[in-house]
Amino acid sequence: MELNDLLWFKRVAERASVRRAAAELGVSQPALSKSIRRLETSFGLKLFERSARGVLLTDAGRVVYQRAIEISDWSLNVSADVAGLKSGSTGSLRVGVVPALIQTLLIPAVKAMLEQSRFAIRVQLSDQLFQLLSNGEIDCAIAAMDDRVSNEFNHQLLGQQRSLVVGRIHHPLQKRAFDVADLGAQQWVLSSRNIVLRQWVDRFMRDEAGVQLVPAVEVDATPAVLAPLIESTDLLTVITEDALASAACRKLRALPAPAPVWRLDIGLFWRRTAQFGPQMERFRSLVAGAQASRSGGAFQ
Repeated sequence: MELNDLLWFKRVAERASVRRAAAELGVSQPALSKSIRRLETSFGLKLFERSARGVLLTDAGRVVYQRAIEISDWSLNVSADVAGLKSGSTGSLRVGVVPALIQTLLIPAVKAMLEQSRFAIRVQLSDQLFQLLSNGEIDCAIAAMDDRVSNEFNHQLLGQQRSLVVGRIHHPLQKRAFDVADLGAQQWVLSSRNIVLRQWVDRFMRDEAGVQLVPAVEVDATPAVLAPLIESTDLLTVITEDALASAACRKLRALPAPAPVWRLDIGLFWRRTAQFGPQMERFRSLVAGAQASRSGGAFQ
């Protein structure tokens, strides 16, 4: 049994697709299928069964998957320890965070630990952060929660973040009564379809206004990065209340009801079998403390 076979098996289990797993691993589908067959021959049991939703784990596959998670984390921890010895560095934390929570949650924790720790910070949207976490490229992630999050992660629920429909201060809908159909008739800047909030927006407009939104601009980051465009046009978008309170969005305003408000759970995530020392525990405590110290606001 080869270590790579187990690690590749783990990726197929998480993606429920040989094709997707092969693309992410940078190997051919035949090579990945051959690797799975080697494992099944070694164990004398089928690990996957095919279904309309892709490849699903058998009972034996689920047992092997749990062990593969442990072996993956062990491998990642060994690599990180050796890299630290080679570079002479210790006490470095690799942290991922969604853009909207940099100021309110990440910076207070980092500031409190600067004398004892070094940080490598990755700023991405939640889907990308979970991929980095799964690959062992970061130690923890402050990200949005949803039911697609893999069970390979543990998490600490931090609270909720509100997202609002916003436009420029003098947008026509800021000045008159409107209904949901009026919202559907506007031009929008939206994040890409793989983002949970975008899916909620699409679902709301479809169910409440009978409209399939086709955004004028689609961006693979938070739409807040396009605030200068939104403030100079009649485009609408959806951003977090934290982002709206930032200096970059000072010329934007939330639309009143019936514009919807979406509430998204936010958590701190780490690999389920990762072993953390005192510095990581302190970071987790500081992030939770930063949330608890906030008085009101979007994140509660």
